[in-house]
Amino acid sequence: MSHRKCCAALLAVGATFLCLVSQSWAQPSAQDTAAVAPSYATVSIKPDKSGLQSQTVLVGPGELTVKNETLPMMIRHAYQIELDQIHGGPDWLNTERYDVQAKVDKSAVENLQRLDPEQADPEQRQMMQALLADHFKLAVHRDTTSVPVYELVLAENGPKLQQSLPGDAAAQGRVIQVGNGHITGREVPISTLASLLSEQLGHTVVDKTGLTNHYDVTLQWPASADIPQGTENSSATESSRKAIFAAVADQLGLKLEPHQVPMEILVIDHAEKPAED
Repeated sequence: MSHRKCCAALLAVGATFLCLVSQSWAQPSAQDTAAVAPSYATVSIKPDKSGLQSQTVLVGPGELTVKNETLPMMIRHAYQIELDQIHGGPDWLNTERYDVQAKVDKSAVENLQRLDPEQADPEQRQMMQALLADHFKLAVHRDTTSVPVYELVLAENGPKLQQSLPGDAAAQGRVIQVGNGHITGREVPISTLASLLSEQLGHTVVDKTGLTNHYDVTLQWPASADIPQGTENSSATESSRKAIFAAVADQLGLKLEPHQVPMEILVIDHAEKPAED
């Protein structure tokens, strides 16, 4: 799958910041990360009692903020995979939601701030993997199985995408807004668009367009309460799925094609509920 840089995305629903990550996710196991990246010096984990539908994951230099997330959602960010690539685990995984606040010490923050995004991103993911291993007793292994995916390809008449102007990212930053019935963004790589569509459809979307530029994207379809918004192990209803397919074709000149492909998955061997602070 295509590699993409981590970017801050402002979700319209619940004003949530989300760190978008690549699906090329081969990383050291959580048990091996402590020697590679700094560890969080302080960690607070509490059950979320808000009852809200929105979730937050904010990853910054030396700091992690998680709100209203299940363990699979956190695994998704830590291991750069989609939810449908996470298998196994106890029954409570998809029902228990947590708030996490973690920080490293001052010297580690200064070291992380010296890194560019390409260097800092894997270190922060390794730190999150170690946190999950330490506090959720998470043990995992990798496997390969055949899974249903959607491949994002060019439509017959070619793309209808507006290429971002040079310098947009440096001048204004990359901002993506996601809500029920729309995805809009500035300076969006197609691989990031594929990840956002994965969330809406509940299945992994693989970028097969061959497009390497960044684009200003506006994608709209009839809003529906049936479209999942970051929820785990769910998929859009058939009517919602068709609406998204049609919007992608008509507005972007792209097409979503279903395929069965061998894919690396993450199997949860063990997990425990964390002790409350």
